[in-house]
Amino acid sequence: MKYFLKILIVLALLGGICQAIPQFWKLNSLNERDLFILDIKGTMAAGICYKQVSRKTNDPQFSLRTLSYCCPGYERNPYSTHSVKCDPICTEDCSNGICSAPDVCECYPGYERKGGRCESYY
Repeated sequence: MKYFLKILIVLALLGGICQAIPQFWKLNSLNERDLFILDIKGTMAAGICYKQVSRKTNDPQFSLRTLSYCCPGYERNPYSTHSVKCDPICTEDCSNGICSAPDVCECYPGYERKGGRCESYY
């Protein structure tokens, strides 16, 4: 390992190592639909409710425990493993859109809500 580091230092001094240029994700490279999704998800309510439950303990300071759960109209995201993540439930079809709140479907750009679904303008 010592020799490897010495070789890297020598190569760097001799100009034999290319310097990586940091890459950044540009928001302007996203399409209209992706920008729409980012905007909607950024303003969505978390849908997480809390309740305090008492438990038996000798120390009164630690007798209450706060539990988190999904509020009515939300369901637990099956892909969240450690923390509670709740997604809104839309009972009507929300294809070509995003469910932003319980029973509120926001249609993607180029689509409008007609007859309980998001249909193309064209």
